[in-house]
Amino acid sequence: MVISLKNLIIGSFLSILILIALLGYRQNIFTSTILPYDDEQTGLDNQIVIKFSHVVAENTPKGIAAEKFKNLVETKSDGRIIVQIYPNAMLYNDHNELQALKDGEIQMIAPTFSKMTDYLPNWQVLDLPFVIENEEQLERVLTGPLSDKLLDELDSINIKGLTFWSNGFKQMASSDSPIIETEDFLDKKIRIMPSNILEEQFNLLKANPVEASFDDVFNELENQQINAQENTISNIYSKNFYEMENHITLSNHGILSYAVMMNHEFWDQLNTEDQTILLDALEEMEIWQFEQAVEINNNNLQALLREEAVSIYKLNKVSRNKWKKELFPIYDYFKKNVHPTYLDELIQEINN
Repeated sequence: MVISLKNLIIGSFLSILILIALLGYRQNIFTSTILPYDDEQTGLDNQIVIKFSHVVAENTPKGIAAEKFKNLVETKSDGRIIVQIYPNAMLYNDHNELQALKDGEIQMIAPTFSKMTDYLPNWQVLDLPFVIENEEQLERVLTGPLSDKLLDELDSINIKGLTFWSNGFKQMASSDSPIIETEDFLDKKIRIMPSNILEEQFNLLKANPVEASFDDVFNELENQQINAQENTISNIYSKNFYEMENHITLSNHGILSYAVMMNHEFWDQLNTEDQTILLDALEEMEIWQFEQAVEINNNNLQALLREEAVSIYKLNKVSRNKWKKELFPIYDYFKKNVHPTYLDELIQEINN
């Protein structure tokens, strides 16, 4: 009995040794030869991940453009460059996305140009009301020499400017009563983005401008801290602002666009081939993006027209001229306090 148990233990031990030797042979543990990586493993080692954070919904002009950019880049790089999209302030909001970009926590953001004016005051030229009149002019401005100058200014804060994306024209939305005549602005608490020009715009109209980030607007409306805002139809619709701001005036008084930008250190670490892939993707989708912005805003407007609780007003020529007359001093304000020639350059681009 003792002998049998001893033989069993020895047999089991030998079996384990044989199994270890067999596995070692199959896994080449006992060889000094360095095995090559397969193609998939090498691809993972060379993979580049771009975290792209933004604050709006996926079904908006910026949200759809971000997805288009992702698909183009991943296709052009054969999957070597991965773009991860984080919409709806999932990672960072209006307050902290720029610092997160500068810190390298994310690699790309696309804030509205108005939110950059604290750092780059000259960008307020795009906030001036009633300068750009139609989509053709808007596209010309956002792809012209002045836009290149504005993007180059990002170098001063160590950010790489890539391009501008459009979200079309801003309208007025209000909760208590419609804003049609200039008198309707009186004492309205109107949400604005951080821009001295936007603040001056509503001061001239005798409203009360209230600075608030995009992700705080809904709460501000619920708490009656604001009762009006300027925004595009797509943002009003996608964020359900119309549920509380059910009076919408189609004023087309200003524009809203986004500056697509990247962490400069990250950009500099990319080789020329990879930088070209990103720039080619943005160039390829340029016209498409403008067309999408128009289509989305039009479709969302049709949806709002079907909402029984929503009233849509169109600013007529007489009322529009009254708005312009009240706002006329803002152009001198910009030239004296912000930049003496950028408005002239903007108008020249529009007229060419």
